[in-house]
Amino acid sequence: MQSRAETRDAAARLPGDGSADRCAIWFIGSSSIHKWTTLEPDMMPWDALNRGVNGARMPELLQMLRNEPRGSRPRAIVYYAGENDIAKGASAAEDVVNLRAFLAFRMRRWGDVPVVVVALKPSPTRWGNLPEQTLFNTAARTIAARTPGVTFVDVVPYFLVDHRPGPFYVDDGVHLNSAGYARLTRAIRPALQSGLKRGDPAPCPQRTPRT
Repeated sequence: MQSRAETRDAAARLPGDGSADRCAIWFIGSSSIHKWTTLEPDMMPWDALNRGVNGARMPELLQMLRNEPRGSRPRAIVYYAGENDIAKGASAAEDVVNLRAFLAFRMRRWGDVPVVVVALKPSPTRWGNLPEQTLFNTAARTIAARTPGVTFVDVVPYFLVDHRPGPFYVDDGVHLNSAGYARLTRAIRPALQSGLKRGDPAPCPQRTPRT
């Protein structure tokens, strides 16, 4: 049987035009990124580009990145992926291999452009996946600490209430509601700010909300 990565167009690229603005921060990931409809105002004054793909797994996202034009370069990358892989039977160890492959590609293509790796979030429907998610998150934290320009942000505590997923999800028990995205914003912004201070190659203009 073909893998999910093999069933998508091998020449497909991530949504959005990555070559349009070198000051854009690419938010790359699965549907938790893709469905983030308030991403642009949530990340002001940074220029946030939503490059999420519904249902994507880690190998698919890497292949889409490989298809990016050579002239495309992000200011930074926020990366959320691996939840779907585990939900479909992948192990934490396989997710770790895929994370390392993504980071190796980033270094070959863009050097030490800042990367924020977001921990896999707990969710009601996928609560049984928490042990594998935790193993991945622990390994991702270690990898980030040892890799120049990479920051790990642990979002798990933001989504738990009394050690269980709180009221931060839509009815499917996987994807986030507005309160969930507010929590994600609170977790990511400080980590992104820190990463940009360490690795921003050149100043970028601050954006203002559209009127």
